[in-house]
Amino acid sequence: MKIASITARGWSVVAVLVLSAGFCASGQDTSGEAPSLGDAARKARQEHAAAGHVAAKQTFNGEDEGPDAGGVWRVRLCTLTPCYELSVTLPKTPKWSRATEEPRPVLIPVSGHEEDPSRAIRVYAAESNDLKYTVDSFKRAFLQGWFARPEYFGQAARLERDEHVKVDWSTGTITRFTVTTPTLKYRGLSVVAGSPYGNYGFACVFRDEDSAVAAGICDAIMKSAQYQELQPSYIRRVYPPADDPDEPADDPPDNDPQ
Repeated sequence: MKIASITARGWSVVAVLVLSAGFCASGQDTSGEAPSLGDAARKARQEHAAAGHVAAKQTFNGEDEGPDAGGVWRVRLCTLTPCYELSVTLPKTPKWSRATEEPRPVLIPVSGHEEDPSRAIRVYAAESNDLKYTVDSFKRAFLQGWFARPEYFGQAARLERDEHVKVDWSTGTITRFTVTTPTLKYRGLSVVAGSPYGNYGFACVFRDEDSAVAAGICDAIMKSAQYQELQPSYIRRVYPPADDPDEPADDPPDNDPQ
């Protein structure tokens, strides 16, 4: 009964808020600069349906913070708990940085060309919570669909060879590919994996002329991939009621988590 009464009060509050919002919306002057709720909803639907629209990220912490101070770059998909995470570790040297413009790759300077950012190794992260993708189709969307966009390379990658590997207790795919633009040729590796909530991955790309230095770095980054299932740090333990409703339930054991 206690749970039912709390629920009823909660719904009463929600009903009042909904009615208040309705009165405010009906009284709003849509002739001003602020759009009506209907206009905003239509605009959101149109943007969502537009060609090239990418679904919003569903991440554990709500934002992409990039690699941490130790060089570990985590991508998390969380629509429900537990959350699932794929991560790679960047080399401690040479010093990497993160680009400020989307899609914000990590830039690793190539030895001997530290002052030339165009020669840097680029590492990209990608994720999608669109469950229509298999791991293989997500890999193609990432390396071919997204890479063909101007903010990447403007050209789809040519996929050369797949290697199916164990990433902890999950299965991942490491793919070798090339990207040929009108002026330059690039080589790269990617690692992608799937979770119950979608797919994610990383790609490491370098100029063909830097292969002698960059290939080993990219190989190490992709093979450092780790896959984790993130459980909540605390789960409330529920104890069944006592057989006699007039008697309190037994006390929980002393080692119950606080």
